[in-house]
Formats: sequence, C-alpha cells, structure tokens
Amino acid sequence: MMVVTRHAIASITILFLVPAAVNADVLHLKNGDRITGEIKRIWDDEVTIEPEYSDEFEVDLPLVERIESDRDFEIEMPDGTDVVGRMQGADDDGNQIIEIDGEPVSVALSALREVEEPEDFYDWQMLIDYSLSVSNGNTDSLNSRLSGEGMFKHGDHRHIGNVTQIREEQDSLTTKDQSLIAYTYNWLFSDPWFFAANGQLERDPIRDLQHRLTASAGIGRDIWNDPDRFLNIQLGAGLTEEEIGLDKDTSTVAAWLLRFHHDFFGDDLELFHNHSIVETIDGRDNTVIKTSTGFRYEITDLLYLNISLDWDHESQPAGTAEKTDTTFAIGAGLEFD
Repeated sequence: MMVVTRHAIASITILFLVPAAVNADVLHLKNGDRITGEIKRIWDDEVTIEPEYSDEFEVDLPLVERIESDRDFEIEMPDGTDVVGRMQGADDDGNQIIEIDGEPVSVALSALREVEEPEDFYDWQMLIDYSLSVSNGNTDSLNSRLSGEGMFKHGDHRHIGNVTQIREEQDSLTTKDQSLIAYTYNWLFSDPWFFAANGQLERDPIRDLQHRLTASAGIGRDIWNDPDRFLNIQLGAGLTEEEIGLDKDTSTVAAWLLRFHHDFFGDDLELFHNHSIVETIDGRDNTVIKTSTGFRYEITDLLYLNISLDWDHESQPAGTAEKTDTTFAIGAGLEFD
C-alpha cells in the first residue's frame, strides 16, 4: 500500500512539474550553456529573462545561439512589420525559426528589432507616496506632499487618475493648501494613435484660487509602450473655468500633455517625467505649466523611495502668488500591481 501511495504521489508531482518545464523558455548560448526561465523582452541587443531562482537579468543577444519557447510573442521583424509568433529554435544555417500562423520563418536572431510579451487584456497599477520636502518660490518652508496615481487598462481603453495634496506651513501658519485631481482617458482606436479626454480640478484657497476646472479632448500617440519604457503625447482643446476670489471666468484653451517613464537595472530604478501645458486661446490670458520629474527606487516589490522635483508656472497667477513655484520632495511610497 505504501509503494502504491508513493507511486501516486510521484505521478501527481510529475504532472505538475512537466507542464512548467514544457512552458519554460530556454536560451541556448553559443558557449553551450542553457538558461531556463521566462523571456520578458528582446530590445537594444539584449534578452531579458527571469529564471525561477533569481530576478530578471539581461543577456547580450550576440551570445545567444537560439531561443526555444512555446509562448506567443509580439515580434518586430527586420523589415519593420509586426507579427505574433513563437521562437522555435534554429535551422541548419543557425537562423532563428519563428512560427507565424503555423508557418516557420527563418531570420537572423540579431536582426530582430524588438520582441515583447503580448499585452494583457487587463492591466492595472497603483502608486501611493508621501514626502516631506523643502520648497522655494512662493514660500520657503517645510511641506508635506501626498500623492496617489492609478492606471487601469482593458483592451484598447486606458484610464489614468492622479490625486495630489500639498500643504505648507510656516511659523504654524498654513501658507499653501493645494489640491489637484486629474483624470485621463485614452482609446487606442489605431495603435499607437488614441483619442484622449482629460479633466483636471485644482484648488488653492490660500492664494484665492477657489477652483480651476479644465476639460479637454484631442488626439495622442504612444511613442513607446513597452514593459520598461513608456512615452506618449497628447494635443487637444477644451474649456477652463476659474474662480479666483469673487471672480469667475471661462476660457477656451489648448492643452498639451506628455507622460514618460523608463526603467533601469531591470525595474529597480525608474525615471519619470510628466508635464502639461494649458494655453488660453480666448478668455483670461494665462498659461499654466505643470511638471513633475524624479526617480523611484524599488526596495521591495511593495515599497520604494522617491525623489521628485515639481515645477509649476503661471503667466497670470491668482492673487499675489509668484509666477513660478518649485517643490523638491524626498519620500517613500507603496506600489500595487
């Protein structure tokens, strides 16, 4: 009975392990070594792979003889066309075999422009960070900055939200109490082109800005949309309603937005830069520029350190506020995905 039980356990174990081995990607190196894991991407003459025993790392593509995988990849071929195919080893001439719609195609591995995992239909990410910072511009003081950013994607639809609260105190007096809520919707109707709709609400009653509500729509393009780098631009037009003190104005505006991030050292270090420019076309003459630039350094899968520089400029600010406001922040945050 014990022998039967042992055989049953062994059989069940094999059933669980075999699919994992079959589905694993394998890099065959020219020196005879093999690396088994999950291929993340091929880009910039490097293959990124994540074995079970370590974090992902890069292997120089010229060191790779062939790749074997039963998974689909989005592949940019040497002629610039994009295909979905499987990496099925090498032919007799040493070229990589790519199976496209069941048909094998041979191509030099070094000639592939880019290889990526297909995007998930659903994807999401949330960042929450808190900073104590030194500020100069309108005030020279200690301030607190609480920020949350979220992204949710389903198919060709992308939603991005951001909430920021900045509070400054000087000699126990509140000198700044700024709230900013922003939402962006993208519909990728013809990838990489997308329709964009944006909404933003800003308040800072300390400098008499009771509210500034901006809504715009336009068109945008994803310049990069890779696992380790993202860059898109948007251009549109819309309306801005401002209540400054007791005065309320509505203006027609043009809006420009840019979002960028790039991962380094796997994904341990991230450089980011976001900015928006809202220019009045008709109404109260004002140009509003907002930028946020910085780094996030991953400590664990959940916790990161962040350093950021926010630079805001208005050609006609509310009340007696300075035209330019700069905030340098150092803090920590949580990442969920």
